[in-house]
Amino acid sequence: MNSASFVAPFGLSNRHLQTLTPRILFKPRQWSGHWQPFELADGDFVDLCWRRPPDRRSSKPILLLFHGLEGSVDSPYIWQTMELADALGWQTLVMHFRGCGKSGLNRLPRAYHSGDIGDASAVIDWLQQRFGNARLLTAGFSLGGNMLAQLLANSVSQHLQAAAIACAPLDLHSCSERIDRGLSRIYRRYLLTPLKQKFRLKREQGIIADDHPLANVDTTPMQSFFEFDNDITAPLHGFKNVDDYYHRASGRQFLAHITTPTLIIHAHDDPFMGAAVVPTAKELSAAVTYEVSHHGGHMGFVERKYGRWQSWLPQRLIGFLQHQLMEAR
Repeated sequence: MNSASFVAPFGLSNRHLQTLTPRILFKPRQWSGHWQPFELADGDFVDLCWRRPPDRRSSKPILLLFHGLEGSVDSPYIWQTMELADALGWQTLVMHFRGCGKSGLNRLPRAYHSGDIGDASAVIDWLQQRFGNARLLTAGFSLGGNMLAQLLANSVSQHLQAAAIACAPLDLHSCSERIDRGLSRIYRRYLLTPLKQKFRLKREQGIIADDHPLANVDTTPMQSFFEFDNDITAPLHGFKNVDDYYHRASGRQFLAHITTPTLIIHAHDDPFMGAAVVPTAKELSAAVTYEVSHHGGHMGFVERKYGRWQSWLPQRLIGFLQHQLMEAR
């Protein structure tokens, strides 16, 4: 367990300021990206967004990113990481979870969840086959980071050179409880509202048919993730109930089985999470470097250097991945 090098600027150490400031300070650059629908074996799809049109003949490293709950390429931590990787000459793309890309709703009733490694595994297999000359790197943020922790304990990780995980809810039950307390409830509403809206839209558009087991579930009274995950997420994705989902999908239990060089970063003051997400040293494999910062909030880590505001997190992640590439030469 190591201490992260991030130092919050004077007056910006508050967890909520760190969490909310990136959306205010950092606006996406004016680039449209190269969008690509990726067809899945079950008849559904996910949207891939490349920073630039991909070159399958290139041997440049490829960085695959996984966003957080209801995130996208427009999330500051995603596009900032993509730009840093692009400046190094890497090819980089983000896999949007089902229903989160520019194409809108996915085709099937199911959506995505914190332990859903199937789609990511399919994309990694495809990248390895199509871009065989390039070394594959990956990074996951928040929900995408928790998913990545489980994926790294799976056989598909053999295709990966290195990985990075940031602000992941590695213990889902404790995170569900934490976001129900204090000012953290503002994030709960912000994140839960679009999930409920997507579920209602799928019913209105007939994606969830009238004879579907969840067709008559009323999302209106749902005020917590525990309720939503118990009544919708769990049954929609094959779990017995919310406890079964939280237990099987939490990433902390998989950290001891990771063999890919992996950096995990967490902030003690993350308003989405409590102490239960932090593993003990015995739970970490030798391949995992775990760094904890006193401040940073959730996906914040805003610092001021050389008279300008910037994000520390993407630089730290890219620095680690770049170092692993050099070590493997």
